[in-house]
Amino acid sequence: MENNKCDLKSLAAYQRIRDMIIAREKLPGTHLVISELEDELGIGKGPIREALMRLDRSGLVRNIPYKGAVVAEAPRMREIEIIYEMRVKLETTLALEAMRNVDEQDIAKLESILSEMDPGLNLHELYHLDRNFHSQIYGYSRLPHLCLVVDKLMESVDIFLINRPRDSNYLNRMHAQHDQILDALRKKDEAMLKENLQQNIKSGLKLIKKVYSPFML
Repeated sequence: MENNKCDLKSLAAYQRIRDMIIAREKLPGTHLVISELEDELGIGKGPIREALMRLDRSGLVRNIPYKGAVVAEAPRMREIEIIYEMRVKLETTLALEAMRNVDEQDIAKLESILSEMDPGLNLHELYHLDRNFHSQIYGYSRLPHLCLVVDKLMESVDIFLINRPRDSNYLNRMHAQHDQILDALRKKDEAMLKENLQQNIKSGLKLIKKVYSPFML
């Protein structure tokens, strides 16, 4: 129970600091002093320290020896658009390669992941199940180095997507797209796979633009 409370506080700190950086309330080069953040956020040092480590991995913060945590430059919208263009091309290629390799056991694994994606889950859990679903598919491509490239591209946009509000229409569309992706893999239907996978990926970009366009050039 204590660990769950700490995790929730760390997530809350992560979200608050992330949003301050993206909204340019904390400008690039700003030192993020833990004691000051503690007063500002009303959250303890431990969760804030964890949050800064996560933000360092995402690229929004740089932990510099002898200087501490410093705000890095957030990706601009044009860079995010290019990231998504690259994702669509690469992830489509990996999914098509995977389609040639998947067997009934692989399909059953994907079905199991989808069965866990209940809309009643919190957004953090749903997001990571979504990531796991896609990662499983790409892993079946047997092209591990390209899968690592996808992971890195996803890390660059994770910060904009984790725990972002999604209405019921968005969640229903996502669920339908996942069902269609899985059905396409079963049927070995390239056109169906490409159409639904690309729509699913691009929905993330639409969400980012909807939420963050006022802050990002």
